[in-house]
Amino acid sequence: MTNPAQRGPYGPAYGELLGSWRVLEPLGVGTYGSVYRAALADRPEAREYALKLAYYADDARFEREAEVLSRIRHPNVPRYHDRGVWQDSQGRRYPYVVMQRAEGVPLYDWAKAHGITNRQALQVLAQVARALEATHQHGLHRDVKGDNVLMDREGRVMLVDFGLAFHPEARPVTDTVIPPGTEPYRSPQLLRFRYDFRLDGEAYYRYRPEDDLYALGVTAYRLVTGTYPPPGTDPECEDDPQRPRPVRRVPPSELASVCPELEKLILRMLSEKPEARGTAGELAQALEEAAKSLGRAGGVAIRPAPSMVPTERAKNPGPRPKVTIPSWLMWAGASMVGGLVVAVGMELLRGAEREPTELRPSIVEVVQEPAARVDETVGLADAGVEERVFSTSVGIPQAGGAPSVLALPFPRTPVPGQKKPPCDPRSEHLILGACWTRIDMKPPCGASAYEFDGKCVLPSVITQRSPTSDPP
Repeated sequence: MTNPAQRGPYGPAYGELLGSWRVLEPLGVGTYGSVYRAALADRPEAREYALKLAYYADDARFEREAEVLSRIRHPNVPRYHDRGVWQDSQGRRYPYVVMQRAEGVPLYDWAKAHGITNRQALQVLAQVARALEATHQHGLHRDVKGDNVLMDREGRVMLVDFGLAFHPEARPVTDTVIPPGTEPYRSPQLLRFRYDFRLDGEAYYRYRPEDDLYALGVTAYRLVTGTYPPPGTDPECEDDPQRPRPVRRVPPSELASVCPELEKLILRMLSEKPEARGTAGELAQALEEAAKSLGRAGGVAIRPAPSMVPTERAKNPGPRPKVTIPSWLMWAGASMVGGLVVAVGMELLRGAEREPTELRPSIVEVVQEPAARVDETVGLADAGVEERVFSTSVGIPQAGGAPSVLALPFPRTPVPGQKKPPCDPRSEHLILGACWTRIDMKPPCGASAYEFDGKCVLPSVITQRSPTSDPP
């Protein structure tokens, strides 16, 4: 058994009892909680379970997640077992939920390691659709994506992480215009609502089953092409004639050897009109029927289209050709760059006078997205965009995408000097294992702050308190 004295970073000691459950070891961490391997205290020899413990005291999300899971009985959804509250040494109460321990590999990783055929893709997507069908009878998932679809060795699917789930009797627990989610999977309706009501502090988007199905369409598109489709809409184009027009969505068959039956259903899920997507049950039936109808070609692995495979020159570019620049052009360019550096330096000095420097992130990146990100991937599901439950200005891999300017990509680890938990509940939020302070600004947050779940935040910095008395 794990040493009971060993303690998780924000949770109970390993071996400690939470109600009837004994915490054994950590399994993973998420945005809102940690997951532990657990067993019944009076039956340690029985099978093990997953215990998910909240990061935030009295987090209403966990009651909502437990309620949704308790209503669902389906082989592709983890079975609910128990819920409770753990109280720490300071009297704070952290809810937890115990469920079936789902084992497997995230969908994109599984496809990358094993390859996937058209028939397998249809069968996998049908299982996810059946899980959504069962979920939609009682609520909504609201975070359908490849990372939340686990594949076991037999190819069975488990739809996991109901941390953002919602049911009809639940109340919103955030004060943002849209619910939390993962940016590339948001539907056109949600994106338009966010833009139209961006200045309305009372508006709140009502997520629908069709939004879950759109997210499944994004999952399917990336599964078979290795890249995300472009966003379903760009409502800012209507107000800004200078803004680049939305990128055309490339049909999956132009990027990979996707059969017509599978492509038709993927495009149906990504339809602009919510009603055209149908219900989860209708979609599952269509996917199952398509899988059965495929002949021998259905067993052939999906491969990138010939035009998407890197050439030998792309794999081994070699030295770049020498370019001769006229001396007059070099002098002109140097003058322009010098003037720009001086102007930027003066602006930074003025900014340093306005606000404390320790709250100012120090890096501004300008990134040129390639014309087609899928050109860089030989295997499937290998697009290099990390999925997170927060939105930043990070560009999404797109076929024919335009350059993206990244002001402040959200850091994967705490910034130097950033405060660690416990966070002050009155003014701070725990995000990815560190404390952040929300500021009174609506996204876009520009180059002065980060965006998380539709809010602008700054890292909480540890300040040293002056001594109040002389040493003895």
